[in-house]
Amino acid sequence: MSVLSGPLGALPLYPILHLEDLRGYERAGRRALLDVASSIAGRIRHGGLFGQRGGVSGGRARPDAELDLVESVYDASAGFDLRSSLQELWAYREVVWSFGMRRLRTRYKQAVFGIGWAVVQPLAFLALFLVFLNRAIGETGSTYAAGSYAALVGWQFASTAISAAGSSLVSESGMLRKVYFPREAPVVGAVGAYLPDLAINTVLLFVLVPILGGTFGPAWLLFPIPYVQLTITALAIGLPLAALAVYYRDFLYALPIGIQLLLFASPVAYPVDQIDARWQHFYAFVNPMVGPLEGLRRIFGDARPPDWSLLAASAASSILVLLVGYRLLKALDRRMADVV
Repeated sequence: MSVLSGPLGALPLYPILHLEDLRGYERAGRRALLDVASSIAGRIRHGGLFGQRGGVSGGRARPDAELDLVESVYDASAGFDLRSSLQELWAYREVVWSFGMRRLRTRYKQAVFGIGWAVVQPLAFLALFLVFLNRAIGETGSTYAAGSYAALVGWQFASTAISAAGSSLVSESGMLRKVYFPREAPVVGAVGAYLPDLAINTVLLFVLVPILGGTFGPAWLLFPIPYVQLTITALAIGLPLAALAVYYRDFLYALPIGIQLLLFASPVAYPVDQIDARWQHFYAFVNPMVGPLEGLRRIFGDARPPDWSLLAASAASSILVLLVGYRLLKALDRRMADVV
């Protein structure tokens, strides 16, 4: 038996090099396991996973080392180090890509309309807002529809990404028990899998906003800024939720309820102007969705730049939650394979 230790900790790769046990898996599950396994095995063949990390000594594997059976040692007692964790995640970027591509392939599999369902949802909510809500909240201007649709596109991406990220580790329980990889890899892959939906909805947004009463202007070029912030927010919320759901399945049941409540607590059906000006920045800090969603309303509805102070408040909140949530996930990942 060859013992290979390196900079990225334990890689219990028995199933990577012995794939006979995959025969019992259904076709979709087998394809997913092979995708991730081949990504990790590829890095091993090229010597990209060996060196020094976390007090586990070792060096680059000898070219003649036997790789038919690998025993690795994971130093679970090592403390959280942000830089090392990010370096490890970057080294496993092919694994992140595999998780994301598998989720993207299977999401609309055997669906007649396919990715068209990503377009239907914001349009359906927009019709609901126009028929029932706009008069109730006192917003009847010509730009209400355009601003609401822009906010709905951002909201749909964030909400679906959070939902997928929160359940990603539980849905990959078989992989967690068999193969080591950074536990944040499925979470990042789940969020990234919804970026194509966002891109398609953005193209439709550019087409429909002028029809809905929006104003075209140079401010439209700023739309990537709210998108980046929404992606960070989805990761910030998804990382701790995914870790906690491994230990307490209650979070999986509470997640849909929380997302529905967050819809009404975010400026999707109404602008931030409906909130007292004294509380707007506190509102943006408590709810990190506020800054980017209001920014999308202003960019596409009124062709104005986003409110930078609201964006800054929400960005500070998102980064704070992301750092705390990432640390929580890394603290909880030591026993995930045993309890998932």
